[in-house]
Amino acid sequence: MEGGMDGQWPESGGDVTSDWDVDGAAETEDFRSVMRRAVGGLAVVTTLHEGRAWGMTVSAFSVVSVSPPTLLVCVGNGTVTAEDAIRDGRFAVNLLSDAQVELSRLCARPGVAKYLDDHVLPAAALPRPVAMPVLPASLATFDCRLQEAKPVASHFVMIGSVLSILAPPPRPALLYGEGQYQRGIQIDAAAAAPAASPAGQVAFRK
Repeated sequence: MEGGMDGQWPESGGDVTSDWDVDGAAETEDFRSVMRRAVGGLAVVTTLHEGRAWGMTVSAFSVVSVSPPTLLVCVGNGTVTAEDAIRDGRFAVNLLSDAQVELSRLCARPGVAKYLDDHVLPAAALPRPVAMPVLPASLATFDCRLQEAKPVASHFVMIGSVLSILAPPPRPALLYGEGQYQRGIQIDAAAAAPAASPAGQVAFRK
């Protein structure tokens, strides 16, 4: 077999790591701790709860297909967001910009109401009708029809068919990693300005 699938690995060559923070079976706490190292974008999943806008911050979302446009988000299986989306068959994914830190914090608070009455765009301000709440200053909003909600361990993997897309002019994305909000920088731009980006600096600003 190729690529070490038979369990035989080269005895030398490549970088050598002599110090490991984690070395053991896949335990929940170790998994959670190590996954915090992954830096990525954030989104707020919006639904309607009792006729009012509701939102929850998520980091687990991805494109499934571009033709037809389809995406997925992962939400806790005991959350209001999951219940609303499954009941109504609709939800929206709002990709967050770096102007939405406080909104992200609001929608990430566990165990409290996440109504967004004062944080959504009125229907009259939208270029086209959409079913779910749209958040101002977002990178983009995808209005989705729920195609499938698959239970996986503690979460639902919700697959949505994208019905409408709203996107204002581009702006910087909001990132999150190591338990902190961050902003991205262009690596090429950083390399061209060594005084502003010392050697070894991670290509994200906290």
